Amino acid sequence: MTSFFTACSYLPGQTDSAQTSNLGEIHADNSGPVIPVTLDNYKVAESDEAFYNVTKLVGMNTFFHFPVGNFDLDNQTVVRMNRDTYYSGAIIDTSKGATITIPETNGRYLSVMIVENDHYIPQVFLEPGTHEIKSTTQFAMVAMRIRSNSNDPEDASKITAIREGTILNVKGTSPHVRPNYNMEQLVALRDQLTTEGTKLGSLMGMQGARGTVEPQMHLYGTAIGWGLLPDAQAQYLSSPKYPNDGCYMSTYPPLPFNKPGFFSITIYDGEGWMYAENGILNEFNLEMNQDGSFDAYFGECGEVKNNLPTVEDWNYLLRIYEPRLDELQEFRLPEMKKIN
Repeated sequence: MTSFFTACSYLPGQTDSAQTSNLGEIHADNSGPVIPVTLDNYKVAESDEAFYNVTKLVGMNTFFHFPVGNFDLDNQTVVRMNRDTYYSGAIIDTSKGATITIPETNGRYLSVMIVENDHYIPQVFLEPGTHEIKSTTQFAMVAMRIRSNSNDPEDASKITAIREGTILNVKGTSPHVRPNYNMEQLVALRDQLTTEGTKLGSLMGMQGARGTVEPQMHLYGTAIGWGLLPDAQAQYLSSPKYPNDGCYMSTYPPLPFNKPGFFSITIYDGEGWMYAENGILNEFNLEMNQDGSFDAYFGECGEVKNNLPTVEDWNYLLRIYEPRLDELQEFRLPEMKKIN
């Protein structure tokens, strides 16, 4: 799996296929010498690919906004996506300075992180106001998450207003160009690192600023989910893959986080794609136990609450935004029990 932004293929309001083709040609070198992808350059290669999947649609210094409203499973633009937040992202040239202005959100969760060209996160902005963007690489992604509320019929218009009030001011104008990488090698390394990293049971310690993350753990984080927030802003707990052979159940204790943070469980297929409209549990559809814990069921479980459908090699990710880290240091996903 990978990527806050991979394989973007749809953009409402996009002008025409000729413009898209021109942007694709500007921002990728597909005819130059093929560059091998190894552990030494994997993080840059994966980041270049993520950057390209934005620039080929909207060019430089401009936000690509994932559509609000109905979610199209057949046009997923991100692997390991979630439906709790709406994503926006822009690739910027930081060489001559840049700022971002974040509007008031009336208590709604919003985060903006800066992702460098080798997947380090030097800055995360949570507060409204104008912020100076700093990056040690010339090109960086400005990645924004805004909390969605599926119970609010006016949610789409509120999200749109926040997006329209978010202003990028970028002085650099150079184009980011994705080199002609050996994509088979990139995908093979991604799969290898994902398999190794998910065995740890948690994504803690896999993302952060340069010099704060152990190199091997950062490699795992880049492969498992490009665009992860650092530990202080989010915790990601990834399950192993399970067979589609009946009913499974886990009981989760009360999860520690600070408002306006939240938690969710999202289910994926073996490659990290969402496959079901009802493949998520969060505060808007979750039935809690009296003590704040909850039971989640997976597969063909009959008439039970909090039941997610499964396919072969299904797996899930528990996300906790604005976590209380001191209470999560030893936390691991609860035991998955097979139910007859």
